[in-house]
Amino acid sequence: MIRLCACIEPFFDGLHYTEKIRKAAELGFKHYEFWFHNLKFENGGVIKELKDFDAVAEINEKHGIALNDFVFNHPDGGVKADLINKDHRQKLADGLGEIIPLAKKVNCKNLISGSGNKIPGQSREDAVEAMIENLKALAPACEKEDITLILEPFNTRVDHPDYFLDDPYTALKVLKEVGSSHVKMLFDIYHMQIMAGNILGFLKENIRYIGHFHVAGVPGRKEPMDCELNYPFILKGIDAMGYKGCFGLEYWPTMEDGESLERTKEHLSG
Repeated sequence: MIRLCACIEPFFDGLHYTEKIRKAAELGFKHYEFWFHNLKFENGGVIKELKDFDAVAEINEKHGIALNDFVFNHPDGGVKADLINKDHRQKLADGLGEIIPLAKKVNCKNLISGSGNKIPGQSREDAVEAMIENLKALAPACEKEDITLILEPFNTRVDHPDYFLDDPYTALKVLKEVGSSHVKMLFDIYHMQIMAGNILGFLKENIRYIGHFHVAGVPGRKEPMDCELNYPFILKGIDAMGYKGCFGLEYWPTMEDGESLERTKEHLSG
């Protein structure tokens, strides 16, 4: 069964996050995600917003909706520590110790982990080695608390030119070396189509390493309709592989937000 998850950040600009969650529930979503515990996206940028996870738990229960994931570490927000920096290991560990209790409050099982931006003068080999070592250090806490870190590659051709981890094969190498069932990949189909293509071919061989998906139209990061990817075919193919998680709708709407989400749900579920 295809489970769609609304990323509330690009939608309902100006509303409080609790109202965004309510809107998602009213549209029939059973799962949602947001980016940062300490920032919100508004008017094309991020501004400070410390989320109240007790309030999130309350609204989740009231509306029968669940938080699927949010960001642990990223260059822009959350814990600002880089997996590719060996000197950040303690900061990453301390940050995870602060973030996991927030996730547990709302029964959220997944935390997004970013590689960090490229470090001038650092070789690719050293960056990959640092990622492996840092994730190995974080894995035991995740295993103990039944939390999965989902490592996300981005595209560097269009949206994130300074980001380090920009291909699924390097992410796969890292995950195999880390060797933990609680460290997986966030496979953003939009990003990976831009960088690598061969979406279903890669996933058929490696679906066991995937913890979550993001969905957006290519090109433009808009609705996943009328674009170069046949998303209904792709999602059905992934579902047939035995994937049991969510597909997060993380895109910029080109029409009224509610209509965009309704039409996208219909298109992907048809």
